[in-house]
Formats: sequence, structure tokens, C-alpha cells
Amino acid sequence: MLAILNDFAAAARARLGSLKWRLALASISVIGLSVGSTAVLVIGGSDQRAERSILESRLGVDTVGQTLGSRLLHRELALAHAGRAWPADRTLTEADAAGFLRGQAVLATLFSRLWLVDANGALLAEAEGAAVHARTANLADRAFFKRALQAGGSTVSVEPGLFGRLQIVVSVPLPVRRRTGAPGVAVLCGLLDADSDSLFTDVIGRDAGGDDPIGTIVTDASGRIIAHPDPRWLQHDAGEEPRLRDAVARWRAQGAPLEASAWTWHVGPQFVALAAVPQADWMVFRTASAGLLLGDPAKARHEAWGLSAVVALVGAGLIAALCNRLLRPMTELERRALLLLDESLPPDAQWPKATGEIGHLSEVLQHVLALRAASRRRSEELLVRMRALMRHAPVGIGFVRDGRIELVSRRLSETLGYAGDELVGQPLAALLPDAAQHDTLIAAAQAAFARARSYRAEHQLRHRDGHTLWAYLQGAALAPENPQDGTIWILSDISELRAQRDQLRWSASHDSLTRLYNRRELVQRLDLVCKNSRRVESSCLVMVDLDGFKAVNDAAGHPAGDAVLQDVAELLVGQVRDSDTVARLGGDEFALLLHGCELARATAIAEKIRASVAAHRRDWKGRALQVGASIGVIHLSSRYADAERALAAVDAACYAAKRQGRNRVSVGGRQVAGAAPALS
Repeated sequence: MLAILNDFAAAARARLGSLKWRLALASISVIGLSVGSTAVLVIGGSDQRAERSILESRLGVDTVGQTLGSRLLHRELALAHAGRAWPADRTLTEADAAGFLRGQAVLATLFSRLWLVDANGALLAEAEGAAVHARTANLADRAFFKRALQAGGSTVSVEPGLFGRLQIVVSVPLPVRRRTGAPGVAVLCGLLDADSDSLFTDVIGRDAGGDDPIGTIVTDASGRIIAHPDPRWLQHDAGEEPRLRDAVARWRAQGAPLEASAWTWHVGPQFVALAAVPQADWMVFRTASAGLLLGDPAKARHEAWGLSAVVALVGAGLIAALCNRLLRPMTELERRALLLLDESLPPDAQWPKATGEIGHLSEVLQHVLALRAASRRRSEELLVRMRALMRHAPVGIGFVRDGRIELVSRRLSETLGYAGDELVGQPLAALLPDAAQHDTLIAAAQAAFARARSYRAEHQLRHRDGHTLWAYLQGAALAPENPQDGTIWILSDISELRAQRDQLRWSASHDSLTRLYNRRELVQRLDLVCKNSRRVESSCLVMVDLDGFKAVNDAAGHPAGDAVLQDVAELLVGQVRDSDTVARLGGDEFALLLHGCELARATAIAEKIRASVAAHRRDWKGRALQVGASIGVIHLSSRYADAERALAAVDAACYAAKRQGRNRVSVGGRQVAGAAPALS
């Protein structure tokens, strides 16, 4: 059955490629174009006028954009008005935040949820309708929160919510008083669910369905869909939506402009109107079927071409009959040519005996058939050898062409968790963790191939079960002058080697007991600060020497002393910022490098550390362990040219604190007023 279908397909291709059929097709084309062009020229004028009218109408997209902008502005103004009711000199607490949101009845009707977030990103309270409750979450790493703090005014952001739903977040800053008494800022946020809120419902048409020929779609500045008649399209790229695919590609090719004034394109079978939304970096796309809007002119054009086709077919039939009679001597050669795909037929069988051009063509075909058979035998032998090499190679080997894997070694499949030839036919991108890493790999490899060099680098690859592993990749183009011919890749799993390197790198800069930075790392960072001739920001160095630590070791043993050191390390880290450096110098000595910190602030931090250490108790087998802290503080002025001098100065300040009675803070050798008495 398969052989019959192959013969039929070969016969059809040969018939369409024959001279008589090409003459017939040429006749159809000439006659059809002559008749159809006349009719189309008449219809074309009205068709163009109709299209121009549609383009000028802009499908009402500017009205939709202005409506959405007005609704957003209304919500922003309401949120800002509510925020101005908060007294700027009032300290923000969880209870106050909940009480504030409980009184925002108007905002509850405009937003699905309200959040009040402090400057550190902590979610203090959440209101949903009339219900107000506390939520434990930190939003410091969320894009809308960072943008709200940086903007200094109201902002509109679109991003996935805490529960995976697409949310529109309207944020305004809220001046508050910090617990320390210093002025600060919080963020009042109103949340709208993109798939259910009334912001989009009447302008988008939620009940229209994805197959409606006329629709409205809203995206953010990157082209991500935030409103669509079919909620399943939310968060997808607009370029994937069939009705918008060509228009979005054209929009991006022009730099993805966000213009409030509307414009319209005729793209493929669609009219697409575009306009930006004021108050937000959004784009509104309105699409309509060209066939639906143009109506009768398009139908008339099709009828004209249909009539042309009928006339052309009648004339071409007469020409085809004449060509068939004149070219009958070629029929026998044509039949034999159709059997070229029959593998069971001997290459030299059933060829016609003829002279002249037909005889010469028969000899050429026989010669080509013999060459093809010899080439196939060589290819099969080479393929057998290649498969044997791939099966037994001790390293991972893969051959890639046109972005897809064509051959893989058994070792490569096993390394990535695949069996047999499962990887064959898969795109190379499937082996990389994400599209960005795939694009980086391809760009770097192509640059190397363009210089006629091989590509070598370490990359992360994705195992079949989802986890990533590190591999050393070596790639080379089979033909450097034409990389499209394919590339060969050799892969080695270096995950364990990378882990060992990372551990060695961590151990070189950290103390294994407290997991703080070690003395070597502190000295390197301190040297950078001391040798920085510009000294753009003020920095301070703090040294902490524990009081009574030897007594802990002597009374409770070294394991207890280690536990106390770990407790102190946690206390120190809790008192500083992530940008500061906390290190253990050795024994019971610690140091803190405070970047961008004035001496007064550093002294206050040192006093808090002293008080925290003095107040801490460690329960060890029924025994309460306690230590104190003598602390020295210096300002890293220009007189400290290197780390050695700075450490000597802060050590002297720390020694002065011990000499003055322990459990106190000394600034450059000067005791801080009000220091607590030394531990007994």
C-alpha cells in the first residue's frame, strides 16, 4: 500500500513538472490574469476606500485607552487621598495599620484587596472587603514595592500575586514615623485582580470568547497580556495570540512605542488598532476581521477571480490537449522516471530505447541513478560507523543541526537522564534551564565559530527530572565557513567539581564555627576601604572582645564556649545591614566593617551590641552562661592608610574599654558616656 501511494505521489509530481502541464498552467495564468485584472481594477477603488475608512476609524481604541486611564486615575486619586489622612508624625504599627485599613470603606469598593507595607517590605495588614487581618509576608523583593519606593509618588504595576493570579497594584507612598523617631515611609497598595475586576470587564467583554472576530486586548509595556476576553490568555505573551501575532511583531520591530494617540494597521486578515493607556505603561489592541469589515468588496474580488479561473481553465484545456499530442514521445521515458523510487527495480531495467534529446536524457537519468545508489551505500556505511562510535564513546557527544539534536552518544543521554534515542529530534533549547541561557550559549558559540575556533565553556544544563547540573561544553562547526551544516558537541559532567570549588572558595573566606567572614576576608575588604583615595562615603570599624569567655570555657567546656560564640555571631549579624561585613578575627574577638556609617551611628550600634550580649543567656545543661563585651570603635579617616593600621587602632580602642572596667564601648580610646558596669 505504501509503495502504491509513493508511486501515485511521484506520478503527480512528475505530471505537474512536465512541459505540457507547465504550458497549460502558463496558459491558465495568462488568461486568468487578463480577465481577472480587469475586474479587480474596477473593484479595487471601492475596496481601497473602504479600507482607508476603517484605518481612519481606529476601531475606537483611543476611547478604550482613555476609559482605562480615567479609571486608573480615579483609583490613584482615591488611594492618594486616603494616604494623606495618615498623620506623618505617627509611628506605624501592625495595630495602627489594621485600624487604618478598617476605616477605608471607599477604597474597599474600588480595590479587591488593600495592603499596608512598611519600608522594609513587611506586610503589616491586609483588607479584603470589610475584613481586615494580619498577613505574615515580606514584599521587599517584589518589583512593585521597589518601584513605589523609588518613584516617590503613585505607581501602577502588573505582576503575579501571592496566589499566582495576575494582579494590578496601585501604590502610593505614606509618610510615617519610624520606631526610632526618624521620619520614614510606608507604601499603601490597592490590588485589582486582572481576571475578575470591573476595571476591564465592560471594555474587554469577558463573555465574548477567544473566537470572537472583534476583540479588545490589553498588554503591559513588554507585551504580556493583562486583559483578554478569554482569561486563559492572561500572562501569555501577546505575540502568541493568533490574532495579534503579526501586529505585535511589527510593534516590537518599531521599538514597542507607548503612544497615547491611536493608529491602525492592516496586518494579514486582521485590522489592528493600537493606543497606549494614560497613567500606565499599557497598550490596548483592538482587532477586527478584515473580511467582516470589508464585506462585499472582498466577495466581489473573489467572484472576479473565480470567473477568471473558469475562463482560464477552458482555454488551458485546449492548449493541454494540443501539447499532449505533440509531446507523446516523452510519455514512455516519463513512466520509467516515475519508477526511480522503486528500490526493487534494477537500475538498468525498463529504460526506453530512443535517439536524439530523449535518448540523451535517458542516459543522463541512468547515470544519476547509478551515482545515487553508490552514494547511498557509502552513507549507510558511514552511518553504521557513526552509531557505533556514539554507542561506545566514553564522553557525551551530540550532533546538532538547525537547532535540533540529530545524533547523541549513550553517555550524553545517560548524563542527562534520557534513555536510548529519546533526545533525537529534540531542540537544543530543551537542554538549557531557560531561553536566556540558550541565547547566551548560541551567541557565544557562533562568535567562536565565525573566527574558525572551537567553543569551550562551563554551562548549566537541565536534567530530564528537572534539576540542573554543571557541564563543560566543547563545540565545533563541521564547516567553519558554513555553521548551518551542523555542529558537534562534547559534554563532561563537572557538577561535583563545581561543588568542590564553591566549598573551597567559601572556606577560604569564612569561619567554619560561626559561618561569619574570617580575618583574611575582613583584611581584604578593609584594605579596599582604607586605600580608596576618594572616600566617597563615611565608614567605621568596630572590634568586639568578649568579657568572661575564658570562664565559660573553664566552667562548662569548649562545646559550651563554641555555642556561646555562635550565639554572639547571630546577635552581631542581627544588628547590622546585609551590606556590612561581620567577621570573627579569632578566639573570642569579632569585628564589624560598617559601610556608609557615621561615627555617631556606629557608636550607637556598638552600644546596642554591648547591651544585647550582656543581656543574652545561654542555657547549657542547667547552667546559665553569660558573657559581656568590650567594644572599640574608630572612624576610618584618611590617616588609616591600610588595614593593618586600622586594626591596630580599633584594637587599642577595645583594649581601652577593657582597661576602663570591661563591658563598655570606647571610641578611639575614649569611653562612651553611660556605659554599663563590668561583669563580675
